[in-house]
Amino acid sequence: MDLLKNKYSMDILEENINHLSEKTILATQTLTPEFCVKFILDLDTESGGEESYIFDVSYILKFQKHITKKELTDLL
Repeated sequence: MDLLKNKYSMDILEENINHLSEKTILATQTLTPEFCVKFILDLDTESGGEESYIFDVSYILKFQKHITKKELTDLL
């Protein structure tokens, strides 16, 4: 619920990533391209996880409008 009310630093988000929803982080926080690639982006669609197809480059860019596709793909 705090994510809806407050903006947090990348350090705080990184420390708490295991306790947070990636969808909520994307929708409520302003993230760096590096954070997105490290913690959100999931290109392993073969993993079979139900959300593996969701967290692709297009999905991230939908919520993080300040990030460009090039910024994300350059980090891959």
